[in-house]
Amino acid sequence: MLEANSHNHLKKLHQKNLSLWPNSLTLTRLIARSLRRRDNTLIQLASDSQNYWWPSLLIPICLESNNIVLLLSAKLRRQIIEVELPHLRASGLNFDYVEGIRRTPPANKIWLLNHKHLCIAYENDSLRNCQLIIPEAEFLSGELTESMSIKITPKDWENLIKCYPGFESAILNIHERLSRRLFRQAACNDAAIRLDSSEIKLLREMLKDEPSFPIPWDRAFRAATNDWVHWAQLSHQELKWDWHFQPVTPLKTLSDLWSSQIHLMVTNSGKNDSFLSELKQAKCSFSVEVNLGKTLNQEPIPLFVPKKQPLPNTPSFYRYLLDQCRRLILGRRRITIILIDDLQLRLKLLSELVEEFGLRVVHETINSESNGIICCSCDWWIINQDQLPMPDQLIFAIIPFPTLESPLIAARAQTFKNQGRDWFREFLLPETLKILLRSIAIIRGKDVRVAILDGRMRYRSWGKSIFQTLEPWIPLERLLPY
Repeated sequence: MLEANSHNHLKKLHQKNLSLWPNSLTLTRLIARSLRRRDNTLIQLASDSQNYWWPSLLIPICLESNNIVLLLSAKLRRQIIEVELPHLRASGLNFDYVEGIRRTPPANKIWLLNHKHLCIAYENDSLRNCQLIIPEAEFLSGELTESMSIKITPKDWENLIKCYPGFESAILNIHERLSRRLFRQAACNDAAIRLDSSEIKLLREMLKDEPSFPIPWDRAFRAATNDWVHWAQLSHQELKWDWHFQPVTPLKTLSDLWSSQIHLMVTNSGKNDSFLSELKQAKCSFSVEVNLGKTLNQEPIPLFVPKKQPLPNTPSFYRYLLDQCRRLILGRRRITIILIDDLQLRLKLLSELVEEFGLRVVHETINSESNGIICCSCDWWIINQDQLPMPDQLIFAIIPFPTLESPLIAARAQTFKNQGRDWFREFLLPETLKILLRSIAIIRGKDVRVAILDGRMRYRSWGKSIFQTLEPWIPLERLLPY
């Protein structure tokens, strides 16, 4: 049986002194059972698993490679190709795979797809009889949002006119009227301005008798619904703008995929109520649901959150932030990561730190000195963290709440408001906790300290949720010499 074979292979692998997660054998049998029975399965792992669970997932896939689709972000692909596969091959397991878009699934090979290619394969009906495996599924919604995004540039308007020269005057009128309105409404340079679906519907109605549309207009016309958010990103310097489309609820947008496709999802952050709620709205159901692991099995994080910190909207906050960053940086031997999503605040802090620490300070650069200071957004750090040496410390200047200035975030918040739900506690706070979890995942058990210099951690009731998310941790009451 697949379960027994997977169990035995994993035991042999761990005899070669590879790190063993306490639930590894249980997990590999669960994965093998789901593959054999073709069950829709959700397995939620506690964050103590770190990356130790990969062999438990990959061994059954190696043994049952037919009609398997493995959905991977760029980061997870690097983890598998560069780290996990050498271990598997050294133990005699064959992980044959192909990547990219295909008309039909490969025979007896694992099909690796990124999220964009998954959407294309689904639209092309190329996933028939495949079993879809999704690691780190708690981040599926965000990955799909980016992959399903559509952008209409000025060049795309020109192509539309070339395809339909008889409508040139009407298309130009719509574009010019929109341009005048957008630049008139802009409250600042390079603003992002929300649009409703009326304009794209007007274009679609005008061209309704045409048999086909050029890329990306074909997708944009299909996105002319209330389930998508539309906005214009202005460039004042060039007096141009791009038209963006993103799904408000991507899992729900792909609800037919979950109902028609066998899927196995693995999360790596414990029980996640917001993710479960998204799955329920998307009518994504499971015949098997399992929780594995205990959060408190991992080494505690040294956490520096001083009492009586100023709030970010007070006049004294910036001077406090600068002074604390200086204190935290002094004497550190490895790199420091300073996380600030607010670009203006990040650049201002960067310039002052450069005056004191010189070329050690860089902005969102992978190549830095061994004791470098990297100022970056949380997104940049999450994407690039596995390409950087292990840092000495992470400094969160401000709690990384998604900004409501983002049309997508504002649209999702409005959806919760329209449903009479608590948009802050049910949407914005869970999204923030996801960002924090992804930011600190790589430093668990690595003796890396974390500092949060935002007074709201102590002064707001929801600060307790952040402390709980970071568990286990030990408080650093004061900064000691290195």
